[in-house]
Amino acid sequence: MISLSPTLIDRIARRPGGLLGYLFYRFPFGHKAGFDLTLRHLPPRPTDTILEVGCGGGVFLKRALACGCRAIGIDHSPDMIANTGRLNANAIAEGRLTLQQADAANLPVADAVVDKVYCLNAFFFFPQPQDSLREMSRVLKPGGRVAVVTVPPEFRPQIARFSRSMADNMRFDTPDILADWAMKAGLTPVETVQVSGTGFLFIAERDNRA
Repeated sequence: MISLSPTLIDRIARRPGGLLGYLFYRFPFGHKAGFDLTLRHLPPRPTDTILEVGCGGGVFLKRALACGCRAIGIDHSPDMIANTGRLNANAIAEGRLTLQQADAANLPVADAVVDKVYCLNAFFFFPQPQDSLREMSRVLKPGGRVAVVTVPPEFRPQIARFSRSMADNMRFDTPDILADWAMKAGLTPVETVQVSGTGFLFIAERDNRA
């Protein structure tokens, strides 16, 4: 078991930055299964405007942008915003990607302008999960969908074996809890799918009302 200081946890997880944050999120091998599954179950379309909340190093955004869609990337770490910008410089130059440093519970995005919201391997660090889901619902167009990849309680021992301090700074939500929060935010749960070895993908749809 590895003992990580709170400062180190911040640098690689809660508020990633510096070389460690860059390496962890530029080459997120542990996140690939979740990215792959999400793109199979909720692929962006060329006509979509998508939002990624907690965009990290921009790897998922790069894959999503390949379809020709427009995107907004949000992260609370200025280093991650900078890394995402470097990785996706072409999309920014084309006017298809905008990036902003912001909090998930207070998104700087207008109401009902986004077709799909993605929040992958970040939700478990959000201190205000219900407020964050309400914000994701708010920015979705009627009928738009949100995808969350997160980790349930049964994976806590596995993460604690790697780092107890990391596990102590994460939140482990069940699919039922996520579904309850989603419904309170005006979202209808659509499906929950196991992510190989890492958690689950939860997809919900905004009520189809203007």
